[in-house]
Amino acid sequence: MSMEFIPVRAPESPTFSWACWRRLARAQWAEQRPQYLAHLLVCGMLYIALLLFLLGVSGFSAFQTPVQVSLYFGGLFLTGFVFAGRYFGAMAQRESALLALMRPASVFEKWLLCAVVVAMAYPLAYSLLFLAISWPVQQIAMAVRSALEPQTFKPEDYVLFVPLAKMVARQAMPVPQQAGLLIGFWALQAFAVAGSLYYARASLLKTLALGFALFVLTALVCSVAGVRGEVLFAWWSSRRSVPLDAGVQAINVLLWIGLPALLWLQAYVHLKEKELQ
Repeated sequence: MSMEFIPVRAPESPTFSWACWRRLARAQWAEQRPQYLAHLLVCGMLYIALLLFLLGVSGFSAFQTPVQVSLYFGGLFLTGFVFAGRYFGAMAQRESALLALMRPASVFEKWLLCAVVVAMAYPLAYSLLFLAISWPVQQIAMAVRSALEPQTFKPEDYVLFVPLAKMVARQAMPVPQQAGLLIGFWALQAFAVAGSLYYARASLLKTLALGFALFVLTALVCSVAGVRGEVLFAWWSSRRSVPLDAGVQAINVLLWIGLPALLWLQAYVHLKEKELQ
């Protein structure tokens, strides 16, 4: 008598299931796709309006590489904070909050999807939008400046800024400093997500006010304690003005690894509290 073995599917983990997480991601994309695209559309329109103003008042000279860097990171921090603060916007209303919390997914899966969308997908989409707008503007600015000032025009001053790419332009931000800003951006996004889950009403404004107060308080404490900026940003400095001893390394580990991790953990805790309410 032959025995037939029937393969038994292993039970899914109550914490994380790849199939469940994919279903959650598809549902989130189908539901929030119009809002995501509208957010990017508004960002693009604001960026174009700002460029028209800057180029108009400067005679197309305000598009040098350092200006592009400032525009990129300024827009990334501002729009990324708003995007992260609105990711769990459904939690602000009781009816939509119940629907969001009742989705067949664990707290970890929802938190992980938030981290992927907010900290990975959004910077990528924002960067592609920035490059799609900046490249034709760069071509126009170079053509106009070379026509207006053919003797003094330097094309290397108008090299297109590509995030995390090594630049040959003068005064371009080094890649390590860009990486440091991106880590700070991830920490800011985690702070926005945690605030949106903690505050029931006007969460974005309250989180912004709290963040500004903490920034001012931290700056005052560092000023009184005599903490040097070179120590806080030693990992990302290209000049190495301070030695990377054990104390400096410990401060940078706490600031650039511990703080973002703690903020994302806080967002997870607040999301779990929402599930238990």
